[in-house]
Amino acid sequence: MKPDVSRPESLGSARNLAASGKPSEELQSLEEDLREAREYAEAIVEAAPPLLVLDADLRVKSANESFYRLFAVSRLQTQSCLVYELGNGQFNIPALRTFLEEVLPLHRSFDAFEMTHEFETIGRRTVLLSGRQVRTLQRVIVFIEDITERRFLRTAVRTSEIRYRRLFEAARDGICILDAATRKIADANPFMSELLGYAREELLGKELWEIGLPKDETASRAAFRDLQRDTFIRYENLPLQNKAGQRLDVEFVSNVYDEDGRKVIQCNIRDTTERKRMEDALRDAHDQLKNQAAELERVVAERTIQLRETIGELEGFSYSISHDVRAPLRAMQSYSQYLVDEYGGKLDEQGVNYLHQIMRSAVRLDRLTQDVLSYTRILHAELPMDCVDLDRLVRDIVEAFPSGQPIKPEIQIKGALPKVVANEALLAQCISNLLNNGAKFVSPGTTPHLEISAEAIDGVWIRVWFKDNGIGIAPENHDRIFRLFERIHPATEYEGTGIGLTIVRKAVERMGAQVGFESALGEGSNFWIQLKKDK
Repeated sequence: MKPDVSRPESLGSARNLAASGKPSEELQSLEEDLREAREYAEAIVEAAPPLLVLDADLRVKSANESFYRLFAVSRLQTQSCLVYELGNGQFNIPALRTFLEEVLPLHRSFDAFEMTHEFETIGRRTVLLSGRQVRTLQRVIVFIEDITERRFLRTAVRTSEIRYRRLFEAARDGICILDAATRKIADANPFMSELLGYAREELLGKELWEIGLPKDETASRAAFRDLQRDTFIRYENLPLQNKAGQRLDVEFVSNVYDEDGRKVIQCNIRDTTERKRMEDALRDAHDQLKNQAAELERVVAERTIQLRETIGELEGFSYSISHDVRAPLRAMQSYSQYLVDEYGGKLDEQGVNYLHQIMRSAVRLDRLTQDVLSYTRILHAELPMDCVDLDRLVRDIVEAFPSGQPIKPEIQIKGALPKVVANEALLAQCISNLLNNGAKFVSPGTTPHLEISAEAIDGVWIRVWFKDNGIGIAPENHDRIFRLFERIHPATEYEGTGIGLTIVRKAVERMGAQVGFESALGEGSNFWIQLKKDK
């Protein structure tokens, strides 16, 4: 920008020198002075904030580079343009009109008028406008200072101060600010007064030791030296006595920071009395629990010994049943059979029928006794697990499968069965029980058909299926069939003790395996046992 100013005295002197015929050296010296003055003036103008030089008609005579940069316009868009038409009318602002057309004609200047406006090229900005008349040159100089960022920062600072004050006032920790030079309290929040029992006015100007933090001046000075050295101190359990004489436990944290070149100390005091009381209570409760746990372990150990003794007695009782109870049962069966064979001709039909009922009852009781013994052995016997050749085991059981059914069952084994991890004795009992159930629970006159197959599950498990064409199980009875002594059908229809599937369930559980089934009434059943695959 070329400043729209001149120096009449210098120009007149130069003309006078030229007319008087003075030496050219003096004329050159004056011209050099003029050139330096002009360059100096231009440097000042370019370094100044955005400004416009207007003529008497308020047209732009010139503007500096700061103006062009701020409003994103060029020299061609600005030169000789009416100020209100700048930037497609973005300077056609009523307030600016008032100052240029009404204020300046009556006054030489106006200063620092703040204005917020939506400018077309640069958006919403807040600026300070100042104007000066240069009447000798018939010029108006308009200075523009962009204070948008300053205003934003001022607002942000004010917002931050409000938030800090709210936190300070609402905090449930005691907070006080100390002058680092004097160690005296300069500010304290309301909770500090609530905690200590002193009014804010009573706290201001005091050192911490005077209000019991810490307990005396010597301790306070030692803490202050630590704070000066480390800029941070913390006491987990500091005893405190408030104004009313009440003893409190507090956590004390203090640090030093710079506040506009001045060192201040912030202290945070948290009441930990209730927390400490709860910690002590929890510690006492923990000790009590330890004592109770020790007592419980002692009782459990005693009960375990008693239980082992009881189990030993039950096992002895089971063996007694096996020998002492089953022997009379077998005698009942034998003598009943002798009576039928040798004296059947001397008895009428009803007498023979009575003898057959005695024999059948003895058989049922014997089976029940054997099942109970089997269940007891499954519950308490040691359980070695090993690789079992499932294919060989199933085929051996099928080959020896009892044919005492009214109609001999048909049993099909699909494919070769894989090896599994199991207890062979328990697994054999499970397979036998499932086959017996499948062969027994069929409609009268129906040939039992049993199908055995296996499939791999997730590469880890083997699921063995036992499919039958029996009478099936209604949905409402699905939860009952594995219960001990649970019978769905009367003994007059289908013989059984109600323990067979319970033995299967318990044996499978002890082997760490799973058992389940799919069944619908009249559509047969599909039982399965899922065992770990042998590696």
